[in-house]
Amino acid sequence: MSFRPQARRLVAPICFALALGGPLAGEHGARADTLSEAAHAIETLIAQGQSEDAVAAARQFLRRVTDQTGFGVTNARLIESPATGYGIYVPRESNTYLPGDPVYAYVEVYGFSLSSQRNGANRLMFDVAFTLDTPDGQQMTDAMIPMGEILLESFSEPVDGYFHLTYRVTGAEGAFNLRTRVTDRESGQSAEFVLPVVFAASTPQAAPAIGK
Repeated sequence: MSFRPQARRLVAPICFALALGGPLAGEHGARADTLSEAAHAIETLIAQGQSEDAVAAARQFLRRVTDQTGFGVTNARLIESPATGYGIYVPRESNTYLPGDPVYAYVEVYGFSLSSQRNGANRLMFDVAFTLDTPDGQQMTDAMIPMGEILLESFSEPVDGYFHLTYRVTGAEGAFNLRTRVTDRESGQSAEFVLPVVFAASTPQAAPAIGK
């Protein structure tokens, strides 16, 4: 059994929603210190017809939420081919793969760190590794297998994002859990997601119809 990631370094396949900077003001211009106060401030902006300011405040609200929750992953799923945008993908209906078939996965991330650069950009960097587990939890490799790094520099402040991954596994047959660990390099926080997969020698075929 062997494992081969698609790339050592992934730069392009990642997209982020952006948040505007600056403190979130309360009803009388003071900073909203709690999330409930911030939510009320957003409602006030909406009631006053300040749609653009309300949307900007909502994005900043999400940044405050993810600052408290920490780094995490969500909406991990198998897809037919690499995603072309945030939430833009074709879900894979079957989790069964023939020998040599690539496994494509989509995942969204939140709560990551921003590292300021000299050019004024914010750098985001993730390290990705994976392994296969049996259904009863036995890890099939001695250690997690590195897939490389994901790097992006943005001149805004992203609040969430996505990326897709390509796995190539040979020599495995049967049901496994494809377990992937994503690490936010700046903070050192990690999060994992698990996708059940089946590697089969061949896909079941319907019995041929016999004419009269």
